[in-house]
Amino acid sequence: MTSIKFKNAFDLITDDKDEANYLQLRTGLMVALRDILEEKGWKKAETANALKLTQPLVSDLLKGKIDKFSIDLLMTCLHRLGFRFKPKYENRMLSIEVKIELL
Repeated sequence: MTSIKFKNAFDLITDDKDEANYLQLRTGLMVALRDILEEKGWKKAETANALKLTQPLVSDLLKGKIDKFSIDLLMTCLHRLGFRFKPKYENRMLSIEVKIELL
């Protein structure tokens, strides 16, 4: 029996490596954001207010409806929760420092 290995789960649904990487990043951001929100224990109205989103969009976020969210919107939501991102390129390596500012 032959097995096929993928570095990215989204390689299963698209042959476009850029699209697969984009979907993987969006998914990772969405899952992290959902986990943060679940930890806070906010009701949908509180979450909508903090993220400046509608309650239906908050529902879509919590249900994992990835098609409703761009990387830009997900990063904006994290920023609204106090997360700050500082990309750095040094010694041929790219890293992103993440800090949290208490709001």
